Amino acid sequence: MDNMHNYSSALNDFRRARRRAATQELLARLGGRSEDLLSFEEARRAVGTAAQLPRGLQEIPVDAIVGSVGRYEDFTRDFLPRQSIAAGRWAGIRAAIERQGMPPIEVYKLGEAYFVQDGHHRVSVARQVGAPTIEAYVTEIPTKAPLSPEDDADDLILKAELAAFMDETEWKQIEREVDITVTEPGRYRDLREHIAVHRYYMSQEQGREIPLKEAVEHWIDEVYSPVVKSIRRWGLLRDFPGRTEADLYLWLMKHRSELTQQLGWEFNPEESAADLLYRVSQRPVRVLKRIWERFVDVITPDTFESGPATGEWRRQRERAERLFSRVLVSLSGGPGSWEALEQAITLAQREHGEVRGLHVLPKGGDGDSAQVATLRDEFQRRLGDAALPGRVVLEWGGVVKSVEKRARWSDIVVLHLQHPPGSKPSERLRSGMRALIQRSPRPVLQVPRATPMRYALLAFDGSPKATEALYLAAYCAQRWGTEITVLTTKEQGIRRSIQGRAREYLEERGVSAHYVQRIGPAGPTVVAVAGERGCDFVLMGGYGQAPLVEVVLGSTVDFVLREFDGPVLICR
Repeated sequence: MDNMHNYSSALNDFRRARRRAATQELLARLGGRSEDLLSFEEARRAVGTAAQLPRGLQEIPVDAIVGSVGRYEDFTRDFLPRQSIAAGRWAGIRAAIERQGMPPIEVYKLGEAYFVQDGHHRVSVARQVGAPTIEAYVTEIPTKAPLSPEDDADDLILKAELAAFMDETEWKQIEREVDITVTEPGRYRDLREHIAVHRYYMSQEQGREIPLKEAVEHWIDEVYSPVVKSIRRWGLLRDFPGRTEADLYLWLMKHRSELTQQLGWEFNPEESAADLLYRVSQRPVRVLKRIWERFVDVITPDTFESGPATGEWRRQRERAERLFSRVLVSLSGGPGSWEALEQAITLAQREHGEVRGLHVLPKGGDGDSAQVATLRDEFQRRLGDAALPGRVVLEWGGVVKSVEKRARWSDIVVLHLQHPPGSKPSERLRSGMRALIQRSPRPVLQVPRATPMRYALLAFDGSPKATEALYLAAYCAQRWGTEITVLTTKEQGIRRSIQGRAREYLEERGVSAHYVQRIGPAGPTVVAVAGERGCDFVLMGGYGQAPLVEVVLGSTVDFVLREFDGPVLICR
């Protein structure tokens, strides 16, 4: 009975220790600190030597035990158990102490600090019961730098690692003003690996052995510095206080690799930086935004979601010289989707960009089928003929959700307009195309047939989304030489001030346009004037009313998509 009582009490001690561990880890994350034990391997590499001096059985202070050999992620810095630790074993050791005491542990000693080789659970229990000392078989490792439990061991290790990094990379000979300070042990090893890989590929490309100094300088100029520029442009240091540019460089390069593996496309540092901010920034405003987006997505049916804020896509691209350098095109493999690809190629050529193809399969679909292989081959053939980079990737699930998710990593979405929103409320309610236009985080180009996109009709009513289309009209005129016709229409008279705003905006940017005012229904008038003026694509804002209102009453966007036979670029 006493044994059962002791074991039950030990389990309660374990649960209390786990709760304390969870609290400490949360506070550490909020403060930008690590609660991990020190890694013996890293500490020895940094400050230790190769010698080992057995010191026999000793009584050592529990508080001086600061690290572990191989299990530094299983316990917190105070040896509180994490989730990976089994409750039964910990509690069994805790209960056994009451009956037979604590067997000796085995440790390495570096300076005045100790690292557990065997006996992690016993140290954890000793901490919980408040034992000041513990018996241990000690092996001492002579050190090149002093190390004590009271020191900031991470800093000492980092300084030693930095010195080793500079020696091994001949950094002192590099004529560059570059800060490569990191805040976590082991990260200088990662930097050395980056340089080594870069040196290897330089040798492969140039067919010669690359001197280390030349490789380091080339890595700084062509890899490290461009990423640091992206870090500064996005202000990442504000979102990750306590970290350095070298820390963020390593995070971004790892995140970039993960994105490529996950999504199948190649990503640049700018994309990685933007996505890192979106996903993991701890700034309160960004955290609240992520929570709110998830909440809205859960409680709101797809058809009635309003999508991102008007103009958000443009604000995200303000740093870019080209608005549409990453063109996403959805491909079904049918004739219509090749029309969409040809339009995507036209855009990418004008923007000196790339085409990112997406083929969506139903769940359980065969990604290795002959049909998929044919689609891939045709995609690559057409891009090869156009001398454009790009790759088609597969996604399983619904088309709308898949395209919407992938749109975040692109600048514009190009789709074949096979089924435009219908004229009846029930048809609009079921329209996947309509839901995608409403929810897409990027402008959507609907393509019933490909055109040169030389003559644009801008449908302008002064609304916020039409103003985004006006912005794009100016961009197309300035970058592509597109001829612009601005149409203002109203069923019951026209306010001249609306078209005056468009004229003033375009003229300020040196853009000449033709201006048309008509009284009549907006949708039919847009289609008619586009035909009269020989316009081969239409620029317009997205849905302007609440989603439910648009579903019930219809909209100009739906009518134009049904009746106009050229591309329609819809802005949000």
